[in-house]
Amino acid sequence: MKFLIAAAATVLVASQAYAGSYEVRCVTKKVPYQETVKGGNPENVIGGAIVGGVIGKVVTKKNAGAAAGAIIGGAVANETSKRTVTKYKDVETCSNVFIPARVTNEQTLRQTLLDLNAGKPVTKEMTMDVQYTIGVAHDGKWGPKSQLAGEKYLANLAPDAPLYSLVVNDVVIVSSADVNAVDQIKNALLEAGVQSQIFVDLQQ
Repeated sequence: MKFLIAAAATVLVASQAYAGSYEVRCVTKKVPYQETVKGGNPENVIGGAIVGGVIGKVVTKKNAGAAAGAIIGGAVANETSKRTVTKYKDVETCSNVFIPARVTNEQTLRQTLLDLNAGKPVTKEMTMDVQYTIGVAHDGKWGPKSQLAGEKYLANLAPDAPLYSLVVNDVVIVSSADVNAVDQIKNALLEAGVQSQIFVDLQQ
């Protein structure tokens, strides 16, 4: 029993071997940072020195006091004239990103599309490969747009396969090669009180 489980797991992994590859991609961005710039305008420092000198001489009534006041006044003016500026530096950020590639094996592509549309688990890498192959945004998320594109692609892979159309009041709501998907929409409409019909290979 354990052997069968292991074998099944091996087959699942092998069937989801992706075509793309991982690459290191780097992006350089300018990042802002704050820097304090010392020393303001020379006139502020000189003005502070003059004011300090006058005050020093008045207080001490001596030239030495004036000189000391001038030094202190200039230092205070210089200190208070500091300002913060915004500068920018280049920062490089690197990450390992997946680059999808085209799925060339038609059988693998067909089965993966069926699995994705049926809601079965598929790796993100394989999903991106399939999205890249069928020509939709390869984000690894299988949404409504990817599902619709997958259904159309399946119909093109099997041109002889029947195409099921869901019709409401003579208006085609959706056409798909996946009869189960069309039937689910039909049941949802019925629950909402809307009658619809499924036609096979409807000629428009």
